[in-house]
Amino acid sequence: MKKGINHWAFPAGMPVEEVIGLAAQYGFQGIELCPEEEGEISLYQGEEKWKEIRALAEDKGVEIRSLATGLLWKYNLASPEKETREKGKEVVRRLIDIATKLGAKSILIIPGYVNVPWDSESPVIPYPVALEKAEESLRDLASLAEEAKVYLGVENVWNKFLLSPLEFQCFIDRIGNPYVKVHFDTANVLISGYPEQWISILGERIVNVHAKDFRLAVGNINGFCIPLEGDVNWPEVMKSLQAIGYDDYLIAEVIPPYRHSVEALLANVSFNLDCIINGSKLL
Repeated sequence: MKKGINHWAFPAGMPVEEVIGLAAQYGFQGIELCPEEEGEISLYQGEEKWKEIRALAEDKGVEIRSLATGLLWKYNLASPEKETREKGKEVVRRLIDIATKLGAKSILIIPGYVNVPWDSESPVIPYPVALEKAEESLRDLASLAEEAKVYLGVENVWNKFLLSPLEFQCFIDRIGNPYVKVHFDTANVLISGYPEQWISILGERIVNVHAKDFRLAVGNINGFCIPLEGDVNWPEVMKSLQAIGYDDYLIAEVIPPYRHSVEALLANVSFNLDCIINGSKLL
């Protein structure tokens, strides 16, 4: 397996050239970039910018493995409002186009939500409605992803939706397209389940992995932490990943980054991922 780092581990507004340079400096083989509506790598940058970023990454020996965005929390693919869903689908279409320009293999997809737990103003959507609209949105996008040969990796997130590995498995299978798979997050399931079991059940549907940890004693959004600092059973997680034949990236998603030193964070994450991947240093 290879180690990667998510763009959100870096301070907001850090130039992408510096982000990629630091990723290379601290031994990350790949990066997950996170385009947004505005900024240096907005969804609406011209083609020349993407060529520049791809050339920069290739020069540093860093693969742009995948793309993610926070915009699908804003534009819910499972919303009962057609206008909101269409905005979400347009975000994904733009990401597919950007992925082809950057050579990224997959895109992290938030499938939608029943509610956003950390947003008191988030509407509560009836579960059957969310399920119907999320499936509808992903079916609409699947053919474009297949044509572009870019995987849509549906992530298990804190969305009060698709709450078990069996339900998640059925959701992916009902979409029925080989380019709609799973972007699995090791920490997001820990509060209610076991990541090693999810991995075994989802199997070859997994196209990418977020390596993240969670402290159960905290029990809320502040419990997320870097790999090996929480309660994820990493030896069992790695056994499950090896058993399904997964040999792609472990991408560390660290939100928020360290307040005072991005380089300390990168050094710690890089070392911890080495321990996890090599296995010999795990207890």
